[in-house]
Amino acid sequence: MNKKLWLSVLIIGICSILFLSGCTKKTGKENEKDDKVHLKMLIAVDEEVFKNRFKDQISEAFPDINLELMEGNPADINELQELFAKGDVPDIITVAPSAEYIEDLDLLMPIDELIEKHKFDLGIFREGIVDDLRTYDPTGEGHLYGLPLEVGMTAMYYNKDIFDKFGEDYPTDGMTWDEVVDLARKLTDEREGIQYKGMQILNWATNIPYRQLSIPGTDPETGEVLFADDPLTKQYFDLLASIRDIPGMQEKDEDNPDGFHENKQNIAMWIANATHLPLIAPVDGFQFDMVTTPVWKELPNIGPSAVALSFNITKHSKHPNEAFKVMAHLASPEGQKVLSYVGSPPTIEDTAIFDEFGGQILDQYESDYNARAPFTQKLAPVPPYSKYDEPLNGFMNGKANEFLESNEDSVTFIRKLKDEYETMVKEMQGKE
Repeated sequence: MNKKLWLSVLIIGICSILFLSGCTKKTGKENEKDDKVHLKMLIAVDEEVFKNRFKDQISEAFPDINLELMEGNPADINELQELFAKGDVPDIITVAPSAEYIEDLDLLMPIDELIEKHKFDLGIFREGIVDDLRTYDPTGEGHLYGLPLEVGMTAMYYNKDIFDKFGEDYPTDGMTWDEVVDLARKLTDEREGIQYKGMQILNWATNIPYRQLSIPGTDPETGEVLFADDPLTKQYFDLLASIRDIPGMQEKDEDNPDGFHENKQNIAMWIANATHLPLIAPVDGFQFDMVTTPVWKELPNIGPSAVALSFNITKHSKHPNEAFKVMAHLASPEGQKVLSYVGSPPTIEDTAIFDEFGGQILDQYESDYNARAPFTQKLAPVPPYSKYDEPLNGFMNGKANEFLESNEDSVTFIRKLKDEYETMVKEMQGKE
């Protein structure tokens, strides 16, 4: 029995057993009418975060809906199957739609009809976010399987004290990668026994410049590797080489590691997720601010592509309309204001909501951070969907970090990447 059929039979069987069990065990007390609709949301957060971000505002907006946390990791397929085997089937699940969830597990339902039924306006979302989610429909029909409620935005943080020490002007919004690398050279030097480094891209985000270029990964029909022969891929690795080859950039002290706001605070510019802002602000005595992520000069104001975190309704929910109402509220200005305030990057186009970002922590401090910076850039469009691209972002990020630790030239390194990814594609095709 294939995985899709097995999972469907399993869930239907469990739901039947639970229904019959409930009928036979009811007592007089249990027969008391419960008018509330109970919805389970599977999301990788703890009870406190769930309450602050979701449950409290849903209880206020919909007194007849009880939103419950279903703990677990939505991205772990094996864990999902274990949960289903126990009878735990969510109504709402937070994952990026993919062939694995939509086709293999047959878990997610298209919400296009619900959007029309409830007259939900998709125009509230930031430009490109909905189109990117439609691009990720593995059926090729452009369905939506959920509403985007959070999107990974990036920024460039900078240490004011280091700039003051070196006598350089602070960075500004809209700087190009070339300008930032030139500035990093001026800020990479040893002073008073400390090796300062001009810039660092957080190691899980080294592919940020790559994601700004919207490079197609593979042919969706044949699996042919396309990215390796695209001249933009070489442009990206040439940029990494220009950072890597700054004298002093590769020096390391294992006993006293580099750090932006941590360790010895010797990094002048740090490119990372916008959600770090409320985490850095409490660091005692640390003087910093943020600007937009550097851009390619031919793509001004274009930030890295980012597929939004999608809140999706499962096919096995008995309450799809109520589940949609919950998601629609969380996507509304009222819902997004709450999420933005607690540090979740908003997906709707509303400057007032942007200004709320991280306020739960930032309001405790007097500094006036440039917190709107990440939201002034447009998201680069995601490349056309190919099921063979699903591991590509993680693959490219890991290889970019390897490149930064190597002495190889771009052309040689890309050739090796192509060979390795072709092998991965063949393995994927062998499992089809």
